[in-house]
Amino acid sequence: MSAEIPLILFAKAPIAGKVKTRLTSHCTDQQAADIAERLMQASIHKACEAWPGKVYLSVWLDHDHPFFSKMQQKYAIKILRQCDGDLGEKMRDALEVQGYPAAVMGCDSPHVSCESLQTAYRELAQGHSVIGPALDGGYYLLGLGERADQLFINKPWGQDKVLAKTLASAESLKLKLYQLSALNDVDEWADLLGALEELPNMHAYLKAQKLI
Repeated sequence: MSAEIPLILFAKAPIAGKVKTRLTSHCTDQQAADIAERLMQASIHKACEAWPGKVYLSVWLDHDHPFFSKMQQKYAIKILRQCDGDLGEKMRDALEVQGYPAAVMGCDSPHVSCESLQTAYRELAQGHSVIGPALDGGYYLLGLGERADQLFINKPWGQDKVLAKTLASAESLKLKLYQLSALNDVDEWADLLGALEELPNMHAYLKAQKLI
């Protein structure tokens, strides 16, 4: 099995007031940024542990943020810059630059299982495409064996119809997407609490901050 299939993690610089703003009903802007930082590091750790190929970190907001430099020093990853545009344009560009097969994944799902990541890699290595459904109606991972621009055009990013519309676009292209196990990515406070069993460092932080 080739080790050349890349996984591209999408990350926003952990800047207070700019990331994880939906969590701030229960915490401060800085605490939300701290939580985002821990989610990103846990996602990078999981990807480097489980993905058989190369792992990249595609960054936005502040490409030179110290957190990204720290992650590059700690893990075997390469930092990439996200292009301008909406999320669909960013994902399409990232996949196109790396070449197919390749996969993109957000940093909101560090509790994804190693088995799911290895299954995604295996499907891509066999020439298939793959998607990881999120329980909120989006998806946490998308791996493509070939170019499929229609998957990224006119999608309601951040809303609960993204997965359904993406699957419909794939069907229109006669592109079969192998579906991984669904999981709840971390957007809302309840999502974070639900993932704590898989994130011991996050549990310790929240407890120290008296947030749980």
